[in-house]
Amino acid sequence: MARPRIHDAELRTRLLEAAAETVAQQGVDSLSLRKLAAEQRTSTTAIYSLFGGRAELLVALFATSFASFGDSQRRVPVTGDPDVDLRELAVAYRDWALRNPHLYAVMFGGVLGSVDVSEEAQLASAAMDPLRSAVASAVAAGTMAGASVELISHSFWAIVHGLVSLELAMPSTSGDETRRAMFDAGTESVLRGWSRQ
Repeated sequence: MARPRIHDAELRTRLLEAAAETVAQQGVDSLSLRKLAAEQRTSTTAIYSLFGGRAELLVALFATSFASFGDSQRRVPVTGDPDVDLRELAVAYRDWALRNPHLYAVMFGGVLGSVDVSEEAQLASAAMDPLRSAVASAVAAGTMAGASVELISHSFWAIVHGLVSLELAMPSTSGDETRRAMFDAGTESVLRGWSRQ
């Protein structure tokens, strides 16, 4: 009988998720490979085998976070109606962030500090491609105007990001329906702001 693989994709995923939670809640300096290994019932050798070391684990964490987020954006169907597509991308953004708050903090919360993720910057940028594509379609169709595709995309992302970040940072007694209604109203305001009158 073949020996079971212990340094597999499932372990890699568990280590990344646990590392994300630790970094998001306690900061990057709190991440200890020995403690992480013990909590996940593996060895530091497994972590070195899978990632190469602590710095590489943190870079992998950043890359994995943006890959997961980007995948969720690319799964949003393109309907041919840019306004519908932009609304659905915003909803997918919020849904992903609420399901993955620790990964969201790794991506946007500044928790990685001085970790060099410059080589992964293209991955972060590519995660926004569906948004830029939907805005480009709206500009081409004449339903959005007044600035470049990049500027409109950035302003739309800023509003969505701000609304989601506030929702994650500030506990609310409001139900999800109320929070979703506020999110939709904010999204609608930026769509209307760039709409051709």
